[in-house]
Amino acid sequence: MKLSSPGKPFRPIYHLLKHRVTAANYAFKSTTPPFIFITLYSDIYQPPPGPLSLVRHQPLLNQFQHLQPSTTTQLDETPTKMDTLFLTTTPPLDPAWLTYESSPEFTANTRPANLTPLENQTHYATSCRALTARMTAPFTPFHHLRDIPRITLTVPSPLDNHPIPIIKYLPPPSRLPGPNHSPIPVTVLYIHGGGLWIGEADSEEFSCLQIVDFLSSRHREVEVYSVGYRLMPTYPAQTCLSDCLSAFEFVRDWKLNHKNGKLVVVGSSSGGELAALVSQLVSPGEVQGVVLRGPVTSDAFGGMEYVPERLRKMHTSAWEPSFYNSLLGFMKREVPRDGLERMPLEAEEEVLRKLPRTWIQVCTNDAVYSDGVCYAKALEDAGVEVKVDVIKGWPHTFWLIAPHLERSREADRAMLEGLAWVVQ
Repeated sequence: MKLSSPGKPFRPIYHLLKHRVTAANYAFKSTTPPFIFITLYSDIYQPPPGPLSLVRHQPLLNQFQHLQPSTTTQLDETPTKMDTLFLTTTPPLDPAWLTYESSPEFTANTRPANLTPLENQTHYATSCRALTARMTAPFTPFHHLRDIPRITLTVPSPLDNHPIPIIKYLPPPSRLPGPNHSPIPVTVLYIHGGGLWIGEADSEEFSCLQIVDFLSSRHREVEVYSVGYRLMPTYPAQTCLSDCLSAFEFVRDWKLNHKNGKLVVVGSSSGGELAALVSQLVSPGEVQGVVLRGPVTSDAFGGMEYVPERLRKMHTSAWEPSFYNSLLGFMKREVPRDGLERMPLEAEEEVLRKLPRTWIQVCTNDAVYSDGVCYAKALEDAGVEVKVDVIKGWPHTFWLIAPHLERSREADRAMLEGLAWVVQ
């Protein structure tokens, strides 16, 4: 990733003001405990000081006008269920989010502006641990999650024998299988988000803990494995994917000892990208369910040529400024697809039709909203059972940033019910 242009110093742009929208090379998540913010690094456009309006970004967007889908183009004459999720612009942000976004907790907790990408990775990991500790502290509604056992494992990479860290989460002793437990155990491979630039195996631990708690409370034997894949820019995106595939193979081999068990892959944001790719690349039937939350499935920001032609009418969020907000704006990768051969949305129908039940959660006020909806549409067209949970008026993966908000709790509950649906 290029951090500066010739003759132009690198300058970070913080997406902390609710009217700031910037063009950027890539998205980072930057945190100070216990809050998470996204910082975009740009050498394309440096905004002037003060509040910004979308009008100031029109010259940049005009450069790509020929790639934008028409907001007046009608969809196919015979609409399907997923066609109804097509949006040309966003609804207003929910008042509850705007209240939180303008609160001192959101605006006052920023990180130092001079962190390098590697320092940012450390800072983010520390912040995520602090957030999990806060959510599971004594006398909180989720304090019982602290009793869930964690086992740290490593899996050797076939690329260079690098030890890939994996955290295994198990039900607490009080939830061990009893006479009434389901005979079908569930194994979950969890892949965190972070743009492939940040995050560790425990960065979304609160989600992993909730999955174990939920399934074990339903008399399910369950194990959750969260993979700490290597990150850009130290490693290429192909290594991120390879590490996730190695983790999958490890989990699959465990599942082979439970022939009637089900293996589910779960991922959020760019973790959803990796989860979708893993489900496509492994042998048909090895995955019994997929759960994606705010997934990245295309490189539409790089140009509509990276979106299958049949789906371009539906893919609006990457190029329509109303989808940009304080959590995620326009992104531009230095290398298309981060160097991957293809993104999940570009999979052939022959690959898609072999996929298992898939549950997808999307936020309407999200620059990757169309990524999730179009992937659901592609699955639907291929005959795959798919459900989509649409969260109206909320931004990208807000449940990771403010898990204590009631809407975050509702989003997590929906995810858990979606997980129950894919394994039923």
